[in-house]
Amino acid sequence: MKYFLLVLTLILGLFASAIQAQDSLSQIEEPRKFIEKSSLIVLPLAFYTPETRFGGGVGGLFAFRFGNEPKESRPSQIELGLAYTQNRQVLLYLPFFIYSDNERWFYSGELGYYRYAYQYFGIGNDTPQEGEIYQANYPRVRMNVQRRLGSSVYIGLRYWFDDYRISEKEDLGLLATTDIIGGNGGVVSGMGVVADWDTRDEVFFPTKGRWIKFSTFFNRKSLGSDFNFSRFAIDGSEYVPIGKKNVLALNGYVDFLSGDVPFQQLALIGGPRKMRGYFEGRFRDKNLWMFQAEYRWPIKGIFGMTFFANAASVAPDLNTLLSEQVHFAGGLGLRIRLSKEDKVNLRIDLGINEEGQVFPYFTVGEAF
Repeated sequence: MKYFLLVLTLILGLFASAIQAQDSLSQIEEPRKFIEKSSLIVLPLAFYTPETRFGGGVGGLFAFRFGNEPKESRPSQIELGLAYTQNRQVLLYLPFFIYSDNERWFYSGELGYYRYAYQYFGIGNDTPQEGEIYQANYPRVRMNVQRRLGSSVYIGLRYWFDDYRISEKEDLGLLATTDIIGGNGGVVSGMGVVADWDTRDEVFFPTKGRWIKFSTFFNRKSLGSDFNFSRFAIDGSEYVPIGKKNVLALNGYVDFLSGDVPFQQLALIGGPRKMRGYFEGRFRDKNLWMFQAEYRWPIKGIFGMTFFANAASVAPDLNTLLSEQVHFAGGLGLRIRLSKEDKVNLRIDLGINEEGQVFPYFTVGEAF
C-alpha cells in the first residue's frame, strides 16, 4: 500500500503542477474564467446491460475547457455516477479525460469503487454458455499522465491499482474447486508506458481521423501487488466519412499478457464496448485479437442509427492465436443526441452472437 500511495502522490503532484501552470497563464493573459463550461448533463441513470440487468441511479457528464484554452481545442470531460443494479451491484465511478495548456498535457483515468456480480465461464475458447456467479468488491485507481509530442502524439506514464476481494462464489464452481490464479482475489498494482496517436476531429463522436493507443503494464510485487505479470496492448480506431454525414468506424484491438496473470485480468471478449453480443468475459485467455466495424448514419434531428459487426479470438499462446476458433457477433443500434455542441449520444444497441443469444445495451457514449 505504501508504494501505491507514493505513486499516486507523484501523479497527483504532476497534475496539480500543470493546473497551476494553466492558472499562471490566466494571470498573464487576458483575464478569463478558470473553467469555461461547454456542456453539463445531469440526469437520473437508467441503463441495461447483460452484465448488470436493469440499473439506476444518478449521474452527470461535465464537458469543459480551461479559461485560456481556445474554443477549437478538445473539450475535457469528467463523468460521475452512482448506480445500483438488479444484480445487487453498486457502482461508484469517476472517469476523466482532461486537456490543459492548449492540449499539451492530457490526463485520463478513473477513480471508483465497485461491488459487482460477475459471471465466470472458464478460460479459453471451449467454455459453456452458462457461467458461474461470483461477487467482488474493489476500489479502483487508474491514472495516465501524458505530454504531447508534435501535433497529435501523446506519451507518458500509467498507474493502475485494484484491491480485488472476492466475497462470494458458488460452492461447486470452478473458482471454489480448482486452483485458479486470483481465485481468492488480490491486489493489482503496476506501472507502464502509454502512447496515443490521435487525429480525431471530435472526442465523443468522431467523423474522421484515427486514434491508436499503445500501452504496456508491469504489475509487480515491488509496487505492492500480489502478482507478477506484464501486458502489452494496442487499441486502434479509424473513422472514415461516407458521403456528407455517414461514418464508417473501424476498431482493432490486440492484448498480450505473460506471467502469473489473475483470471480477472486476462484478456477477454464481451461487454458494451468490446464485442457487443457476448456476455463480458464469455471467452478469456492470455492473448486476444478483436476487430469491430460500425456504420453510423443520421435519421432525422437528434436521432441516428448504426449497424455493427465484430470478430475475435483468444489463445493461451501467441503462436496459436491466429489458428484458434473465431467468434462472431453483430447488431443494430439507435442513437439519441444528448448534447448538440459536444455530440454526446445516448446509445441503445441490440447485439446477437453466433450462438443465437441476444443482448441489449442502453448507455451513454459510443462503444469506440
